[in-house]
Amino acid sequence: MSTDETPRQVFRSCLYVPGHHPDRIARAYDTETDAVILDLEDAVPPPEKARAREIVAEAVTTPAAKPTYVRVNPVSSGLCEDDIRAVAGAGLAGLRVAKVSSSEEVRLVAGVLDELGHPGRIHVLIESAEALEHAYELATASERVTMVGLGESDLRADLNTTNEGPTMDSARARVIVAARAAGLPNPIQSVYAEPRDLRGLLVTSRHGRRLGFLGRMAIHPAQIPIIHDVYTPTTNEIDDALEVFAAADLAATESRSIAITAQGKMVGPPALARARQVLELATALDLIAEARTGTTPSPRDTGSNGGSS
Repeated sequence: MSTDETPRQVFRSCLYVPGHHPDRIARAYDTETDAVILDLEDAVPPPEKARAREIVAEAVTTPAAKPTYVRVNPVSSGLCEDDIRAVAGAGLAGLRVAKVSSSEEVRLVAGVLDELGHPGRIHVLIESAEALEHAYELATASERVTMVGLGESDLRADLNTTNEGPTMDSARARVIVAARAAGLPNPIQSVYAEPRDLRGLLVTSRHGRRLGFLGRMAIHPAQIPIIHDVYTPTTNEIDDALEVFAAADLAATESRSIAITAQGKMVGPPALARARQVLELATALDLIAEARTGTTPSPRDTGSNGGSS
């Protein structure tokens, strides 16, 4: 488990930008997205791969206005290592590694970053049934791994199933459990591939939050307000969390083992844990001036759970 002291980064939204479109890259930093993902993989046609690598390398040469990740091509493509060496600039927060199939691939990516002396984090994209079977192993393959997530388009094809239904939900739940078991933050939900269908985005994002996702990938700036609305703690949620901690503090000062909120709800460890999560997120988003979140170490990073993933 990492002892990384870097302040927790909360990404409710991460906007994918094709790496071969410098104009779109420039505009991405003017949007409300919490983080930017420059894509060298699925969003880039094969003839444009080399040009995209050059454009993205230039974009991350200096520190960026928003946390910036690069989705590199799979290790199996033969392009991954050259991608990493090209984009390991001062503006790179980390890598999203597409179509990871083994822990050895994760360690290979980590080894290249080690060689380059770059502090970049690694996000592992699980896009096959075989990789899903090894989700926990992939999540713990390197101390640099701070997120695991699903590449749902490829996974859905591999499973021969529909986008919404019990099979994909079981895969989503599987990766959430693996992430938490590995001590990582809850993953970020995969993209909604129909940018004009904002109603569909809303419905599926609400479903994703109920499943346990922490935010969502976007492929168009118009999707970001809905994603933020769904994945930002409400005023009532924040007030309830503060009340839970107030009740726990009062019980402690009175040497009582049982805490009861002003609304008459009993407070136990699960309620405290949930309240702590809400207050950590609310504090990181500057929704409250100060929140007592206890001394439990927070997960390593919520930096982007997505393009096609």
